Amino acid sequence: MASLFYFCFLLRLGALPSHLCVKRLFNAKNNERQTQRRKENHPMLEFTAVSGRIATMQRPTDRNGFTLVELAVSLVVIGLLIGLGTSMVGPLMSAIKVRESRENLGAAVESINSWAAGNNSLPDTTNITNVVRTPSDAWGRDFIYLYDANLAPATATKDTICGRKTTRITVRQCLTADCTTTSGTDYVDTHNVVYVVLSKGDDATIETTASDAAITASRPFSTGADVRVTLDYNNSDLVRWATLDELRTKVGCQGPQLRIVNNELPFGYAGVSYPAAGTTLNFSVDGGATPSVYRWCIEAANATPLPSGLDFSSTSPTLPIRVTPTNSCRELAETNWGAASSLTLSTAPLTSPYGTIAAGTQGSYSFTVYVRDNNDTSGSNDNIAAKAFVLTINP
Repeated sequence: MASLFYFCFLLRLGALPSHLCVKRLFNAKNNERQTQRRKENHPMLEFTAVSGRIATMQRPTDRNGFTLVELAVSLVVIGLLIGLGTSMVGPLMSAIKVRESRENLGAAVESINSWAAGNNSLPDTTNITNVVRTPSDAWGRDFIYLYDANLAPATATKDTICGRKTTRITVRQCLTADCTTTSGTDYVDTHNVVYVVLSKGDDATIETTASDAAITASRPFSTGADVRVTLDYNNSDLVRWATLDELRTKVGCQGPQLRIVNNELPFGYAGVSYPAAGTTLNFSVDGGATPSVYRWCIEAANATPLPSGLDFSSTSPTLPIRVTPTNSCRELAETNWGAASSLTLSTAPLTSPYGTIAAGTQGSYSFTVYVRDNNDTSGSNDNIAAKAFVLTINP
């Protein structure tokens, strides 16, 4: 470039024409731009200004890559990741199907309740598939529908549901593997159940049991003894049910219902009067067709549900103590229930010297109190209420 400027200087002196200077400067600048573009577009090539040739740059010969060991380790890691992902697919799909099946069960319960409200009865096995929009679980297996036949007669009336006070079905939820000893600890009973809907779950096995016969398909509980449907402790079945009170509310039934008001019992002390010296604990009752006319029954795991020194008030006939699970109050004839306007719990005598709970009897005592009114004077369709209690006696 410097030589070109010298060349132009000579032109200025008049030695050469001036247009040659401009042309050569333009050509030199253009060549310089083209050389720069080649270097940018081809970094591996080098343009030599001296010779005007393009020389290829020397590539390194010591290339680095994966060895066979590194490649093998990489394949093993990839395989482990794929295997881990595959093992998670099964549980994830099972959880999705369980959730979908629970939603279908909930929809089935709503459909049955709505149909009952419009027809004053429960659907039977012949029309349940028409009542429930999706009568199957996510695995494609039909739901099993168990119901009280008294609430699904061939010809229903306005009293088919609203006129009923009790049902033949009790659902027992096992809280421990024992499921028989202590109510509230080993199991929880739900009485007056009108129907049960269940799915076999992901293992396709029916683990729910009924006291009258094995559960294999949808069926009614017809005439005979009351039925207990038991959900085992490790039950994987998906189960939903509805109670008579829930169905009566859905239908809009009016009329007196019976309930035990007490929610829990105050704790006591061994060697001390209960609940206090000269006082009694009353089991309060609300509702009923004939208030102040009640019959009472007790269910417990053994024939002595209370600590020594503590007792229920007297009834006529004598207050029955039904030892479960062999016997239940609901199976007992109404005339054998103890009649009294109220039921109390106390240590006798209630006058000085006052009675006390025996020493050394501390512990927990569980029992269930049943009460019925005389709604049906000539039959067994009375209002019946039940509530489980746990009495704690401290040292």
